[in-house]
Amino acid sequence: MTAAGASAQVLGDVAQGWSIQGSDPIEIVFGGRLVTKYHAGFEEGKPYFYPIMGPSGENMTRHWPMNETFEDEERDHPYHRGMWYGLGDVNGCDFWSRPESPGADAAVDSDKQYGVIRHRGMNGVIIRGSTITIKTRSDWLDAGDAEKRVCSDRREFTLFYREDGSLVLDLTLRLIADAGDITIGDGEEGGWAIRTIPTLRRKGAVATGRLLSSEGDKDGEAAGWRAAWVDCHGSDRAGNALGIALFDHPENLHAPTWWRVTDHGLLAANPFARGNFEGDPGAEAKDGGTVLRNGESLTFRYRTIFHEGGPESAGIAEAYEAFVAK
Repeated sequence: MTAAGASAQVLGDVAQGWSIQGSDPIEIVFGGRLVTKYHAGFEEGKPYFYPIMGPSGENMTRHWPMNETFEDEERDHPYHRGMWYGLGDVNGCDFWSRPESPGADAAVDSDKQYGVIRHRGMNGVIIRGSTITIKTRSDWLDAGDAEKRVCSDRREFTLFYREDGSLVLDLTLRLIADAGDITIGDGEEGGWAIRTIPTLRRKGAVATGRLLSSEGDKDGEAAGWRAAWVDCHGSDRAGNALGIALFDHPENLHAPTWWRVTDHGLLAANPFARGNFEGDPGAEAKDGGTVLRNGESLTFRYRTIFHEGGPESAGIAEAYEAFVAK
């Protein structure tokens, strides 16, 4: 079943299979139960998924600042919203963080130039058997000049459940230089990212989080790990053992990617961090950035698995091999 545009109120099998409804947010439902919502993020500066319901039925992303009723959550980094894609430097514009004044389209920090990613609508919805695919398009704009487009992207999200009940969320993102040349600068902030529930953090009053990478790295703060995948696992608020695995496809630029996994619950795959993570300590980043000439594009593929148990019992290493083979 295929549909173009986001005007349809309900599409799909509401009772048994996948369905969507609404336009902002786009609600994605399976068997009558909410799985996630895709928010346009007009006020926040970029689109994002929130909530994302894991195999235990619990949300697996931080609620704040979308929902302020959870007292165990830190009030830091308000631009860490659910799961999102952003970059810290595209032609000098920061498409990762935001001014502290919510909804502002102009930078309030005179020393920094900000960008906003505008969701422009749906390019189609495909519901086929046990999977749903949603296609979107976005423009990347200079926040200080709403008429100045920097570049654009096309996104394809595919969701399905594995036999063990794990939720899989695939992203294919094509970044397009269609408003002139772009330079993607080197830095620690950027990429495909999620801010986890506080129980999956490495540190904190309710933290239970542990880390494992494809290279065998364990725990610690994974600032600069290079790996094909990273798994963050622990428990949810109800005490259920679960985890989040994020895969980098080997055909992505600079694969295996650099990872940033912080103690406060950020998990990000950032292919534009070579100089930042591998430069001399205390020195400025040495990587000159990645240049796309007008008309060129870059495509990235990622897979995220929200699973029960730890990475071994969830078969994450084998799941990565299946992802690559596909």
